[in-house]
Formats: sequence, structure tokens, C-alpha cells
Amino acid sequence: MSKIPDKLKEDVLKAKEKVERYNEITLVHHDDADGICSAALAMLGLGLGKKIRRICLEKLFPEAIRLIHSRQKSNELVVYVDLGSPHVKAISENLREGSVLVIDHHDPEIVDDERIVHINPELYGLKGESDASASTMVYVTFKLMGKNILEHAFLAVVGSAEIPGSLRGLNEIPLNDAEITGRVRRYVSRTSEKYYVDFHGLRKPHYIISSIITTISSIGYYKEGPKYAIKACLEGFTKEIMNFYEEMKELRKELFEKAFGIIRSEGLRKTKHTQWFNVGKLFYDVGVKTIGLFTSQLRYKSIVNSDKYILGFMEMNPEIPGLGRLPKELLKVSGRVPPLLEEKIRAGEMPSIADVMIEATKHVGGFADGHMFASSGIIEKRYVEKFVEEFDRIVDEKMGRKGILKYFT
Repeated sequence: MSKIPDKLKEDVLKAKEKVERYNEITLVHHDDADGICSAALAMLGLGLGKKIRRICLEKLFPEAIRLIHSRQKSNELVVYVDLGSPHVKAISENLREGSVLVIDHHDPEIVDDERIVHINPELYGLKGESDASASTMVYVTFKLMGKNILEHAFLAVVGSAEIPGSLRGLNEIPLNDAEITGRVRRYVSRTSEKYYVDFHGLRKPHYIISSIITTISSIGYYKEGPKYAIKACLEGFTKEIMNFYEEMKELRKELFEKAFGIIRSEGLRKTKHTQWFNVGKLFYDVGVKTIGLFTSQLRYKSIVNSDKYILGFMEMNPEIPGLGRLPKELLKVSGRVPPLLEEKIRAGEMPSIADVMIEATKHVGGFADGHMFASSGIIEKRYVEKFVEEFDRIVDEKMGRKGILKYFT
């Protein structure tokens, strides 16, 4: 287990001072299982008795940042969990009153702004895609503050299910705590570790619980899914919530079958380094996480070229529940890599998909974030083909600049 970095302890002390100073809090979080578990843990750590306004975002749009901070009051703390790190500069530029706490694990920007406390494993020499999920960082932060959240350590284990392989680094802190409380049992075989979670009486592997929560929140994003998902984290899967889950699961199955039908009929469009598709408005009435879930499944299909990055596009519903409406016609793009390409990225032979996508979206006026093997971004609808061209060009540029066998992200 990783030793807790001294700099992290220093940042937690700064965060504690802000948490204790403010009584009004706006909690902004992502809509997948890691974001939902992060939000639930943050609510417990901040104190359920405090006045907390919650906003669930699928991506941290520039317009959303502007709206959040234009409404922020001088006695208000905005807390971003599983969101924020790649957009700290925009947060700083839009911050007028109050303070901000960012707890995340995505690739961070660095800003010197005393109004903002920024907690991220990447800032302490650790890796966000392997050493700590966002929910782990939230758990560790509030544990170090002295908050009594030991009994809910299992939520960070569920949130960590998005990280492949055995839980290591800071992720072992909530794992060990959850084992002490009896809420998680670890089973070790010759080839893997499995973590069985007692989720308020439902005992399942952590990745199964994670999938249920993501389905509730993301597929049900426009039907109060995030509210149901957080309630499940705090109270368990009630009959009402499980009925909602079954409804969303069937909807996801129906949409995925239609999407696979489109790809079987039209094929994947291919360029030098990419294979891509656009489902148009098929996923318009569900959360944009859906295109990422679908693209993750696609990476294992025989139709996929094992050497090319996978890019999936969908048209976005412009409404942000509880916040407002986005002003432009936007596309969500989700990027994934087939298993063989993942190994090449891991070996330093090909560039990280996040590095490429972040640059490519900027060239068309959009934005992106992510990790080495999975990334997502937002671009205007009219720029889809230009984005793919930029993606190819940047891959070539990165390979040429360092040499294909010398490239390290």
C-alpha cells in the first residue's frame, strides 16, 4: 500500500479549513459509478446536516463552469468530485466569490490560486488511472480530516471498479478499511483478485455493483437517475430503485442492439490511425456516458481493427438538469483502444489516447479529458470530420517527434 504523501496531507489541511468555514456547499459530480460514489462519500464527509446543493454533470462544459460560478455566493464552497482537474484554469478564471475544492483523478491542470484546493494523485507522483479512483481520493481526504466515514469505505471500492486489475496504491486504503468493517471480502487466485462487496445487504463483486450504479445514473440521467443512484449508495437498492434499474437496463440493451445494427450495416469508417462511427441522435435521451459504455463493448468485437483507436460520436441533448441549457449543437466523442493497441500504449510504442484527444479537441474549439486507454470529449457537430483529421495528424506528430519505439506519455 502506498504511503500517504506529505503534500496530500498538507492539501487536506487546507481543504478542511475551507470545509469548516462554509455552511453552503454546491457539490458537482460525474454521473458514472466513481462519480456517484464520490458524491455520496463527499456528502457524508461534508455532513448531511449542511446545506448541500448537488449538480450531476456528464462533462464539465465551459458553459457549466460559467453558470456554476456566476451563481456562487461569497459564503459558498463549490466542491468538484470526479470532475474538475482538467479544467482548473477555467474554474479559476470564472471564480468570483467563495472558494473551490477539487477532488479528482483525471489528468490535472496546475493553477496557483489560493481560493482553490486541488487534490489529485497525479499531483503527488501517483497515477490516476491505476493508483487512485476519484472515490478513493474523496474517501482518503475526509478520512484524513477525521470524518467518521469508515463504515462507507466500501463505496470507494465500488467506485474503483473502473480501474483495471488489482486495487493498489491509495486504492488499498479504503479496500483495507472495508475489509476491517466486513463490507468487502478479497479473494485472491493465481491470476487475479476479486472484491465481493456487501452493498447494504446485496453481496456482489465490486464491478457488478459499479455497473448497476452506472446504469441507473447514466442511462437514467434525464429521469433523475443520479438521485436514485446516490440514494442507493446511502441506503441500499430498494425495490423502487431496482425496478428503475431493470427499466434502464432494458433501455440500454435496446439502444445497444440498434447501435450494433448501424455498425454492422454501415461498417466503421477508417483512417490511418482511427476507426470511427456516429450514432447520431440514437442516444439523445439518455446520458452521454452511454456512448462510452457502448464503445467499451465494441473494442472486443471482431469488426474492430486491433491497431487503430476507436472513436464513437453521438449527438447531445443540450439540457443540463438543474443547471441550464447549452447554447450549441454538440457531439460527445468517446475514445477507446482495442486490447492489442492498449499493450502498445503501455509499452510506449503508441501515444496515450487522452493526450491525442485533448490536443485534437482543442484544435476544433472543444475539450477532452481521460486516461491512457480511455478518453472523451465534446466538439461542435459541424467539426466531426475535421476532428478525426486532427486526431490522425497528432498521432503522426507524436510518433514522429519521439520515434515510435521511444515514445513515452
